[in-house]
Amino acid sequence: MEKYIISNQANCKYCYKCLRNCPVKSISFSDNISKVIDSECVLCGKCIEVCPQDAKKYLFEYERLKYFFGKKFLVSVSPSFFSHFDEPFKVISYLKKNGAIISETSIGAELVSNEYKKLSGIKISTACPVVVDLVEKYYPEKIKYLSPVVSPAIAHARFLKQYFGNYPLVFIGPCIAKKRELEEEYDLVLTFEELEKFLESEKVDIFDFEDDFPQEPHPKLARFYPISGGILKTLGETFEQVFNVEGVKNIKDFLDRVDDIDGNYFVEMSACIGGCIEGPASRKDISQLEKRIRLSQNIKKIPEGLAIENVELDLKREFKDKKHYHNYTEQQIQEVLFSIGKTDKSKELNCSACGYDTCREKAIAVLEKKAEKEMCITYLIDKVSTVSNMVVEETPNLILIVKDGNINYKNKAARLTFMSLSNKKLWEILKDVEQSEFKEIALNNKNLKFFVKKFSLPEDSGEVFILTDVTKELEQEERVKIIKKQTIEKIEEVLNKQMLLAQEIASLLGESIAETKSHFTEFKRYMEEENDYL
Repeated sequence: MEKYIISNQANCKYCYKCLRNCPVKSISFSDNISKVIDSECVLCGKCIEVCPQDAKKYLFEYERLKYFFGKKFLVSVSPSFFSHFDEPFKVISYLKKNGAIISETSIGAELVSNEYKKLSGIKISTACPVVVDLVEKYYPEKIKYLSPVVSPAIAHARFLKQYFGNYPLVFIGPCIAKKRELEEEYDLVLTFEELEKFLESEKVDIFDFEDDFPQEPHPKLARFYPISGGILKTLGETFEQVFNVEGVKNIKDFLDRVDDIDGNYFVEMSACIGGCIEGPASRKDISQLEKRIRLSQNIKKIPEGLAIENVELDLKREFKDKKHYHNYTEQQIQEVLFSIGKTDKSKELNCSACGYDTCREKAIAVLEKKAEKEMCITYLIDKVSTVSNMVVEETPNLILIVKDGNINYKNKAARLTFMSLSNKKLWEILKDVEQSEFKEIALNNKNLKFFVKKFSLPEDSGEVFILTDVTKELEQEERVKIIKKQTIEKIEEVLNKQMLLAQEIASLLGESIAETKSHFTEFKRYMEEENDYL
């Protein structure tokens, strides 16, 4: 069930780009449907960013914001709010006009940093929900390194309720993962994109509003939390060393080696390179440098006010092992690998074309029904080649492939037909064949006639001879010719006989008439003579 990132099946073209870029491979492809596996996803938003077909979106809930208007409600604006909006103070003014009490999430960040300062050993910041999800779901053995402190947004939610009262809570930030992290702490979690969409849908002209500012109390150094090293600046000299790691790939590399480190270190971690100002729902039309400048300049515009003091809140946090363990045997995995042509290690190319880093990972995904065998390009090519080879092998035509005078391949029909001929002898017969011609070959006391088609393979890979046995067709043709000739001869004979008969009849008929005329003339003369005597 997709909850936070939703797939548009009509747009998805099965290019696997989302899977190739997904750092935890939490996208399944099956029966022409791709979907994000929510329980395995860390909500880094990479799939949305890279999809060329806009087939991945995250949950948009901006329309719900209007339900809070008209009554008092609390809004926590993340520090990167001041780097994202062109007119952040006019947006604050608009929200205030509709009942919002605007407060900076940086207050929560300052409270969290105070908790970080109490820690020792190797500790990782837990402000980024993607980092926490990554450790809990994929590196549970590293949970001991996570700082056992809630995130700034959660700390701020608890502060807001304590300071202002139990009003509805809305969080606005650049992070998709906050939607899951904060769903039990806030009534609504919006991204900057969603707030922009809301203003657009409400046809709000932000220039109709005067600048206004967040409510007191105000934070101090924590306003720089969203930039690289921003958390570290709040820690002072607490730790022996501090450093930051950004980007999920770099974080995974660090986690793979963290056990080799010893000492009192604090590690600021952010899934987004550049920090939260580069969050997945932040604007992409301005550079990271410009965002840092905007942040710095806008922070200076906020009037000084009360600072947070003497806040007592429970900010402890526990983490859980959420790893999805598979129970497949080595034999099951090997069976899948074998079925896609990975019959030995040398055929496991680990090319990542399917989206998985290794063929073994892909095999496990197939067992989990997250992937299909056909996602393997080499398997598909082999499959197509196998079908092509079967067609070539089973065709009744004789097919030979010759390279440098050596017959390297004969299909089944050629092997059976030329069984009595050595390859050398067969090549002697064929070597002078032109591109297309008839060839007569004596085999087993019989002259077989072939129509031979010859062509060259690309890149000088050899020559192909296709021999079509036309012996029966030619014999049949010859028999038809003979029958035709015999038929014509017979017809001529019959005609000749008929002509002779006709001539004889005509002759007999002519003699009879002549004799009758003679007798009639004689009879006439006789009658005339008899009349004279009468």
